Amino acid sequence: MKQLVMIAIIALSVASAAQAVPGGKLMVLQKGDWTCEVPGDANTLATEKPELGFETIADSSYVAPDGTTGSYLRLADRLTLTSGVFAGRRFVMDGEEILREVARDDTPTGLRCVHAGPISIANPG
Repeated sequence: MKQLVMIAIIALSVASAAQAVPGGKLMVLQKGDWTCEVPGDANTLATEKPELGFETIADSSYVAPDGTTGSYLRLADRLTLTSGVFAGRRFVMDGEEILREVARDDTPTGLRCVHAGPISIANPG
C-alpha cells in the first residue's frame, strides 16, 4: 500500500511539473493582419511602417510583407518572432490587440503593431 501512495505522489509531482512553462503560459496570437506604426501624439499623426507588419496564421506562424513565412513564440504577454525574416523581434502584449516592440534589453523601441482583424460588434436585441 505504501508503494502505491509513493507512486501516486511521484506521478502527481511529475504531472504538475510538466504543466509549468518557464516564462509564462504558452499562447497564440489572434489570426489576421498586424499593422505596425510609430504612434503619433496630439501634434503629429502616426507613421505607418507597412514593411514591418505581418499576418498571423495557424500553427504559431506569420507571413511577412514579402510573402515569406516564419514562426513565433508567445509566453503570456511576451512575444518573440523566432524564425523567418523577422526572427529576433520581440514584443510585449498590451491587451490582445496591441503589440509594443522592445529591444533585447526590454527598452521600448517606439513601434507598436495593432491587430487589424475583424471587429465583433454585438447586434442590439
